[in-house]
Amino acid sequence: MADTPPDARRQKITGAKVFASDYRPRDLADEGWPADCAHALLLRSSHVDRPYLRLDLDLLPADLRPDKLVRAQDLTSPPYRNQISAESVQALLPEGEVADYLGQPVAIALYGDFVRFRRAAQELREDAGPLVYGPPQATGPTPTTAQELEEWTHLRATGARRQAHFLLDTTVPQGYSHWSRGRVTFDGTSFVRDNQPDPEADELFRALAAEPTDPTETQLVTTTFTQQTDPAFLEPESGLGWLDRTTGALHLLLGTQSPHGDVPDLRRLLGAGNPAVSSIRLTTTDSGGGFGGRDKSPFAFYLALAAVFSPGPVRLAYDRREQFQGGLKRHGSAVRSLVRTGPDGRLRSMRSFIVLRGGVEANLNGAVLGLAALHATGPYRVPRASVHGIVLERAIPAVGSMRGFGIPQVAFNLETALDRLAVLRLGMDPIAFRLANVLRPHTGPGDGDVDLAGTPLRFHVANAEICAAALAHPLWRTRNDPRRADGTLYGVGFACCMEAFGTSQDSVYSAVHLTDDGRVEVWGQNVDMGQGARRSLEQAARELLGAPVDVRLGVVGPFEKFEKQVDDLGEHRLAGIKLSHGASSASKTAFFHVHVLRETCRALLRLRLVPAARTLLGLPTLAEDVLLAAWRDGAFRLPDHAPVSLAALVAELRRTGAATYAVAHGYFCNGWSSATFRVDGVAHAMDIDALGFATSPEGQVLLPEYQGPLRPPPGEGPGKATVPRSLYAAAGHLVGVEVSPRQGTIRVVDAVTFLDAGDPLLPSVIEGQVEGGLAMGISHTLFEELPEEAGAGPFVNFDRYRMPRYADVTAIRRETVLVPLPPGGVLAGGGPVLRHKGIGEATMTTVSPAIANAVAHALGHTDDRCWPAATPIRVADLPLPAGRP
Repeated sequence: MADTPPDARRQKITGAKVFASDYRPRDLADEGWPADCAHALLLRSSHVDRPYLRLDLDLLPADLRPDKLVRAQDLTSPPYRNQISAESVQALLPEGEVADYLGQPVAIALYGDFVRFRRAAQELREDAGPLVYGPPQATGPTPTTAQELEEWTHLRATGARRQAHFLLDTTVPQGYSHWSRGRVTFDGTSFVRDNQPDPEADELFRALAAEPTDPTETQLVTTTFTQQTDPAFLEPESGLGWLDRTTGALHLLLGTQSPHGDVPDLRRLLGAGNPAVSSIRLTTTDSGGGFGGRDKSPFAFYLALAAVFSPGPVRLAYDRREQFQGGLKRHGSAVRSLVRTGPDGRLRSMRSFIVLRGGVEANLNGAVLGLAALHATGPYRVPRASVHGIVLERAIPAVGSMRGFGIPQVAFNLETALDRLAVLRLGMDPIAFRLANVLRPHTGPGDGDVDLAGTPLRFHVANAEICAAALAHPLWRTRNDPRRADGTLYGVGFACCMEAFGTSQDSVYSAVHLTDDGRVEVWGQNVDMGQGARRSLEQAARELLGAPVDVRLGVVGPFEKFEKQVDDLGEHRLAGIKLSHGASSASKTAFFHVHVLRETCRALLRLRLVPAARTLLGLPTLAEDVLLAAWRDGAFRLPDHAPVSLAALVAELRRTGAATYAVAHGYFCNGWSSATFRVDGVAHAMDIDALGFATSPEGQVLLPEYQGPLRPPPGEGPGKATVPRSLYAAAGHLVGVEVSPRQGTIRVVDAVTFLDAGDPLLPSVIEGQVEGGLAMGISHTLFEELPEEAGAGPFVNFDRYRMPRYADVTAIRRETVLVPLPPGGVLAGGGPVLRHKGIGEATMTTVSPAIANAVAHALGHTDDRCWPAATPIRVADLPLPAGRP
């Protein structure tokens, strides 16, 4: 129904129903939806310095007044919980209270027909006159980002809800790290671990804060700022809702990035004992853009409330202005780092302080901050490090995980700092300097490096290969050749990163169904937000089963049932294996979801299709390996035998009542879980931990017996602390820019992307991610800047939000360089041979610092001011060479 067909790209440009905004209730008639549709409009507060008193609808013409209003007083407790977060942020602002944030909804207005809704929406979105406020209240001055950073360098902060600290010392036996000692926090006076003072952490912090005593050391302090931005994705948020009052089922259709989290969140909002809502049935569509901009979005809360209070189906659809007002944003940042090197050009120590400017509530602040702090030292070997991050909340809409989970913000600081250090302080080639200091993974006992958390790099990461390829590239080798005679300045810059993919505790489900007509249906819990998830899963299933594949993403219900069934066994709890729906991040498809999907396909192939083929061929003792070797293009093709097609095999399975549907679960935490399943008297070892079979997707799932105990992954360090991250992909960018003092412009004209992506499942998907990541990076660096009043009133739209235009990106001379994997694959012999990495976000992380370093090169590397310290970079802020306009 709402699943995008296999040829999704063609469907999107030929008018098919792909996104939630394309659907109306009449399109869902086959699922029982009534045809009529109401329309919902959110009425938002425009102030955070005065109380909201009431709605005066007499200010609206009578024919534009809503048919129904949903207000805070309608959300009686119990059963409702008028909150959209654990931080007590209210879904609807009650009368008499001051808004928690700019743009906080005060009511949901419901209209029974579209014409009245449209006219009312135009008037109310332009003029919020019916919202009546009390007098302004006195408020103190708001500190600037620079002031907040200055305070945080002394570990002082107010209004903070999230902190992250990493302390590393590899220069002493046993060292000090998260891996060896466990996570530390700061209580305002000293560091604390396991609720006890940690004097070793205090001592390391003080030692790194002391002035250097070695006169041969070189040190550099770098302070950078990045701006808050909006996702500006293709499709504003939209959805349909309908409460079937006969059954109590709440049906929701929307393009969400976190279907696994939406349902439990909505149950908390509506109340577990709500007599009107017995179940929530979520149908997902393609989101039309995401990359964190829709992850844990509050949109689903308001769609659900509108549906519960509407007499029939209802549509909630943001226009572009409302998306700017109420949608998730990217954290602005301030970062200060102090880097020290020895006379040999090797890094000795680093201190970093990170301030992320958040919104009204946590959203994914913890994950964003944790990843930002973990990546503050980048892909480099820093023997002693002290990194401290904080998220400060503000009275604006929620700020989420969009475009890289905070990693691009710290990469902008670090990579410009290293460029300055190499060129101005050490007189070294910037890439050669990086190559001498990059982290290298373990290749044997006793070698290899650790990341900032102290976690040994057991798995492959191509930091050195990326730097070596960039150092040898013609664009770098010819960067100083004369280029322009018209006064335009040309420069080339480089930046690289080592970016974690996955979440470090990745619980993944997959399901596969073989249809009567010889097709394959795949269910996945991840979503397609433009990163090619659907096409990648199609390709993986097609490679194994050789048949046409239809993929349904964002699935919740079937996996919830399977999870409960598996959890009831108790085996996973005993083994410490996590069962959950996990995240749907952009970087999880290629490594995590593809692996569990392949194991599910293999289970059907080996445990169901092979026995059916023996029956149809009349060869009951034919060896499994012979049959598997003969499986090609969706059929068993043995010499001297007619091909046995998938449709024929399914017919045989139907005849015998055998399963045509399989569902599986895998868990990754510093390695994959695994198990041996006993099926029809034969043992089958697999790199998953739960497997089930059924005769149809709706049928009863039967779980095969385990032979021996489950084998959990090695997820804990010596201190019994969960490994923060263990999977990394390296990436880098060489960027050439033209700086035109006469025109006041900076243009990217050359871009080479280096990727440690492994073997591409689909080269076109990789190339699409590279191109999209480059465009996002250029946009963030040179164009985007969100006005301060975002969230209030009708003041923000694309007329004030500058984005790259066609000419800004299409004339770039672009190249992609993929670094090959070793024979052991991603896990380097530490598990199954997997040859794909998650690189969805790494394609944008290094664009911004590479542009800044290219600008510095164009300006002649004359002094520290050549390196831009803030985004967006403007020509007016650059120290142009003397004699230039």
